Amino acid sequence: MDQLASTTILSTLQPQPLSRRQFVHGLSLGLAATVATGVADAQTTKPSGSAATAASSNKKVLLVQPHQVSELNTRAKIVLEVTGQLRVTEGESNSGDKESDSSPAIEVKGKSTLDYFEKIAFMEDAQGPSSPPTAAARRYIEAEAENWVSGKSTRSKLRSDCAETRLLPHKGLWQQYCDTNPLDSREVQLLQSPINSAALELLLPLEPARPDSQWAVSAQDAKQLFNLDAVHKSALTAKISKVENGVATVALRGELDATANSVPTRLDINGNFQVKLASRCAMVTWLGLVIQEERELSQAEPGFDITARVRLIREESDAKIDISSAALRKLATDDDDGRWLVKLHSTAGRYTMLSDRRWHIHRDSPEESILRMVENNTVIAQCTVSRLVELEAGQQLTMEGLQTDIKGLLGKGFGEFLESTEKVTSTKLRMIRTVVGGELEEVPIQWIYTHLSDDSGRRLALIFTMGGTETERFGAADEQMAGSFEWLPDLPKPSGSKSDDPNPAAQGTKLTAERPPAKPKR
Repeated sequence: MDQLASTTILSTLQPQPLSRRQFVHGLSLGLAATVATGVADAQTTKPSGSAATAASSNKKVLLVQPHQVSELNTRAKIVLEVTGQLRVTEGESNSGDKESDSSPAIEVKGKSTLDYFEKIAFMEDAQGPSSPPTAAARRYIEAEAENWVSGKSTRSKLRSDCAETRLLPHKGLWQQYCDTNPLDSREVQLLQSPINSAALELLLPLEPARPDSQWAVSAQDAKQLFNLDAVHKSALTAKISKVENGVATVALRGELDATANSVPTRLDINGNFQVKLASRCAMVTWLGLVIQEERELSQAEPGFDITARVRLIREESDAKIDISSAALRKLATDDDDGRWLVKLHSTAGRYTMLSDRRWHIHRDSPEESILRMVENNTVIAQCTVSRLVELEAGQQLTMEGLQTDIKGLLGKGFGEFLESTEKVTSTKLRMIRTVVGGELEEVPIQWIYTHLSDDSGRRLALIFTMGGTETERFGAADEQMAGSFEWLPDLPKPSGSKSDDPNPAAQGTKLTAERPPAKPKR
């Protein structure tokens, strides 16, 4: 028993939760001393409820990863500040061919705030020395960001009807979705913090720590903590620097060689975190990190060289989320592709549609948008969204007319029509769709031409292009997107504009045959 006591570095008292004022003030200062003082003050009050039960049990609690714990309910607030440079490829053509290997740098900075309640479900009947997290639910109080790219500011904010989300491992990453309303692509990025709070306890050791202990954070744990595709080498270590008033302060230092978005990335991590006793296990209550990351350019996103400053404060709290830990664990075992659909939102083109998360808006303008389906850093398909010249009210393009236009546009590249359908979408638009097989420069190509229109004469074309070998991975992506397509109201006409069209740049284009997207250079 003496050996067990010597490894105990946390008080058996369960302190009262920090007040909202203490909670926010501690985060704003971002100092370990602030939280330590708040905990010390809280410990001078008489414990009540579960706190009194924990104190009376005289149970020794160790600084170690949770084990045989079913759930943990917390409130967390994260402030992220980013400065650095984006790297993009100069002179990229519409087809995706790279005309230059140079990567000009673009100055970028940003700040985001995420404040939420979280219920974390841990694995039951874990065979190892710890119970890893399997799923989580969040209820956001605040989620907003402002970014500056080349001096131009953009803001994003989570919609109130998407405030409650589920966080599950999906295709190797922890990702969020909303049960009641699909997140849009900007909201997905907003909620993607560089620190996964559901996995914070993976920072703790597998064996009980002594007051002067040092331990390594494994590659697998670092992958979940920083939400990376893979960690190939982890030199990340944690060392207890002090224990005071029932709070352990731990220094976190090291580097990660990893993969993110299917491209190499390197993280240099420097900071501290604090640990104290919760009702069921030791938990991380404060974290302050400086992360320097160098990530290569991918087909979906720019590369970057940035410095991220992360401040997190966290306390045990009733998550006020009406789902059990057992139900969360069951969600993690369900296979439901529909939950991962996102709403692609074109501000310039004034439309939305649902797609899977492999699609990214590559270029957006009032007249034409280019979207790319990217998987494992390979472009599977490209979609050109073109606003077409309007017809007279009541007029409609026929399938025969569309096919005649396609034959003329493709010329010698045309092979045959493989499939043709007409229907009304769930959003009340008339859709005519035809699949075309052919070739360009002796390369087999498949095109999908989809024409959408309404009774007012407004119309639009979605032209999907892919290599003949990519059709299986592409699946029915075009039908999902076209079937959910909705026009947004036009923006108000700018003051002083003489045009009757509130979007004068979007006067319409004609259908054009597109080359297939180029595969990335190896």
